[in-house]
Parts: sequence; C-alpha cells; structure tokens
Amino acid sequence: MKKSSDNLTYDHQESNGELREESPPSKLNKQIEELKKEISKKDSEIEYLKEKLTNNQQILLDVIEDKKILKKQISEFELKEIDLRLNNFHDLQRKQHQTEHRLFVTKKKLDEARNELEFRKKIIEDMENRGIMDYIMGNYPESYVNYKKRGND
Repeated sequence: MKKSSDNLTYDHQESNGELREESPPSKLNKQIEELKKEISKKDSEIEYLKEKLTNNQQILLDVIEDKKILKKQISEFELKEIDLRLNNFHDLQRKQHQTEHRLFVTKKKLDEARNELEFRKKIIEDMENRGIMDYIMGNYPESYVNYKKRGND
C-alpha cells in the first residue's frame, strides 16, 4: 500500500515501512501534468483574448465604417445646403432682374407720359394765348399743327 505526502511515499511492500522520496519519473510526471494544465489554462486565456481582440477589432471596424458613412452624409448635407443657397441666390437674382426690368419699363412709360403731358400743356397754353385774329383766320399754333401731324385727334 502506498501513501503520499509532500513528495514522500510510504511503500509497505518494497521498503518495509520506511518513508522515502518519490521516484524521479513520478515527480517528473507530476510536473509534466502541472505544466500541461498550465499550458491549457494559458491556451484558454489566449483564446479568450483572441476572441476579445477580434470583437474589439470588429467594433472598431464598425465604428470606422459608421464614421465614413456619417462623413459622407455630412458632405451630402453640406452640398445640398450649398445647392439650396445657390438656388435661392439665383431666384433672388432673377427676381431682382425682373424688378429692375419692370422699373425700367415703368420709368420709360412715365417719362413718355410726362413728355406727352408737357407737349399737350404747351398746346393748351398756345391755344389759350392765340389771338382773336388767329382765331378768326383759322391760324393754329405750331404746336397744335405738330400734334395733328402726329395723328393725335
């Protein structure tokens, strides 16, 4: 019968009850077993760390991809905003040109109307200042003659 305690083995049959140190191959086998367990434990840790690294790398890649997508969306948004501002600018510019054209046309018509009013005022003044002799003889002022030549009745 064998009993072991602290690297000492008690072997009844072989050594007649004497305590002796474990044999070198047995001690070596225990060390090998312990080292195998330690290697297995380290391998498990390595696998765990590899999985963790892989997961972290995937998370990092996802974040990088999300960042690229966000940058692209921001660029698209900025381009749309610039395009909208440009369209607004073009609309305002077109409206300004229309307003300027209307102003020009209106001013031209007002100038023509003012000139016509001044011309007619001159005719009226000339007609009022015409003497009795001119009236009896049927002489009209030159401004009235020009007015009739233009085709105005």
